[in-house]
Amino acid sequence: MRRRFTVGLGAAAAALLTVTLGVGPASASTVTDTSVSQNWGYAYAKTQWRLNPYRLDPVYLEVKDKLADGHSVGIRLVTYGDAGRHYFPIRRVSTGAGTYNAWLTYANPGGWIDYAYVQLCQMEGSQILKCIDSRIMYPAFDDSGAAPPFPG
Repeated sequence: MRRRFTVGLGAAAAALLTVTLGVGPASASTVTDTSVSQNWGYAYAKTQWRLNPYRLDPVYLEVKDKLADGHSVGIRLVTYGDAGRHYFPIRRVSTGAGTYNAWLTYANPGGWIDYAYVQLCQMEGSQILKCIDSRIMYPAFDDSGAAPPFPG
């Protein structure tokens, strides 16, 4: 009986130690997010950076139309790195003020990704009228000095 208690206590201590270590600074998240808002629209993105950031996977994109002005709104992911500046396809909401949509995708521009951001775009049909950039997302583990010490 005493042996079962000791084994159970050891297992509980090991589980607690694993949970404690899993939330410390050594296991910093590799997820970053950004958003941009205007009176006519809102865009939000959240992405998982891979250890060697040749790919962002998954990428969550969300855009909302906030103004009844006859224009649609769109969001597009932009990456910069070895492959230069890469504009991914625009995702659009054209169903009117107060509506939004969200997509789960990935980004693989063909080389190392130094940073990424999204653009909130105001559109007339499929033509882009203007785009507003969000703040830049750097790899969460970037130690090159380019990334802020406490992103978010």
